[in-house]
Amino acid sequence: MGGSGADTTALARPAPWRSLGARLAANLLAERARWPLWLPGFMGAGIGVYFWLSVEPAAWLGPAGLALGLAAIAVTWRRARWRWVAASVLALALGFAAAQFEAHSVAAPVLAHRVNGALSGRVLAVDPLPEGSRLTIAPASLADLAPADLPARVRVRLRHGDGGVVPGDGVRLRVSLEPPPGPAMPGAYDFERRAWFDRLGGVGYALSAPVKFDAQAPGAVAQAIEALRHGVTRRIRAALPGPDGAIAAALITGETHAIPPDDAGAFRDAGLAHILVIAGLHMGMVAGICFFALRALFALIPPIALNHPTKKYAASLALLLTFLYMLLSGATVSSRRAFVMTALALLAVLLDRLSLSARALALAAVVIMLMTPDSATGPSFQMSFAAVAALVAFYEAWRARLAS
Repeated sequence: MGGSGADTTALARPAPWRSLGARLAANLLAERARWPLWLPGFMGAGIGVYFWLSVEPAAWLGPAGLALGLAAIAVTWRRARWRWVAASVLALALGFAAAQFEAHSVAAPVLAHRVNGALSGRVLAVDPLPEGSRLTIAPASLADLAPADLPARVRVRLRHGDGGVVPGDGVRLRVSLEPPPGPAMPGAYDFERRAWFDRLGGVGYALSAPVKFDAQAPGAVAQAIEALRHGVTRRIRAALPGPDGAIAAALITGETHAIPPDDAGAFRDAGLAHILVIAGLHMGMVAGICFFALRALFALIPPIALNHPTKKYAASLALLLTFLYMLLSGATVSSRRAFVMTALALLAVLLDRLSLSARALALAAVVIMLMTPDSATGPSFQMSFAAVAALVAFYEAWRARLAS
C-alpha cells in the first residue's frame, strides 16, 4: 500500500521536461508581439540551407518553395496560431529562393586553366596595397580566349604603384592569371565562392606596366563613385604618408588593404580591429554630427528657425549625407547595416515616431539578405548583427534596472 501510494505520487508529478516545455511555451506566447523579429532568422536559415547543399538544386525549387509559403499564408490567414508557422515557412523559402536567384544572376565565365598573355579592358577599381596596388578589370580581350569565354572581371596585382591608373581608364598589359583558388582545407575561407559572387573569373599578377588608353565605360554612376573613392584615398595618403595615411583612408573610404600587416595585427591583438571597419560607430558619428550641426545652423537663421520644422530639415539632410558617406566607404555589409538602422532612426524623426532598435535591426537584416544573400554566410554579417543584437537585448532586459 505504502509503496503503491509513493508510486502514485511520483506519477502525479510532472516530468522535468514537461515542466520546462510548459515554461518555454508560456514564454513564447508572452512574446507573441515580438514574433516578427524571428523572421530574419528563418530567412537566414533558408540561405544557409542553400549554401549547405553540395550540389546545385533544381532551378524550380526556389520558386516552388515561395509558392508553397504563399499558399500556407493564404490557408492560415484567419488562424492566428498557425499564421506565424506559415510566415516562418515563407521566410525560410524566401531566403532559399533569394540565394538561388543571386547565384544564377551573377553567373559569369571562370578561367579553366592558367592564362598568360595580353589583357585589355576597363579598370573598375584600384586597391592600394602596402607594396604596389591591385586592379580589378573588366576584360575586353585576354590572350587568345574567345569573347564567350572572357571573365566578367579579373583581379591583377601590380608590383610597383598603380601607374596613375584610376577607375574608368582603359588599360593594356601582359598578365598571368589563374582560376580563383578554393579553400586551403575543409571549412576554411572559400575564396572561390566569394569570387563567384563578385563575378571574378581570374586572379593573378602583371608581367608589364599598364598602358592607359581611353575607354567608354558603362555604369557611369558606379564608375564615378569608385573614381571618387580612389581620389580621396590618394589625397589622404599623399598628405599622411605611411601607415597613418593608410589607417586614415580606411576610416574614410574603407580602403583597408594598404594597412601594413604589422599595424593590422596590432589592431587585432588589441581588440580594436572593428575600428577599421566602417560600421555603426562611424555611421552614427557622421549622422549625429551632421544632424546637430545643421540644427545649430538653422537656429542661427531666424526666418527659418521660427517658420520651419528645422529638426526635420536637419534629419533629411543628415540622412542624405550619411547615404553619401556609405557610398564613399564602399557600401560594405557592415556599413549598409549601419546605414539602414541610422536611416530608420532619422526617418522616425521625420515621422514623429520613436525608433525601435530591435525592429530596426530585423529590418536591416532582411534588407541586406534580400540584396546580397551570400553576405549572410560571412563573418562580417554574422558578427556585426550578433554584436548589435546582443547590445539591444541586454539594454531591453536591463533598462528598468539601469534607470532605477
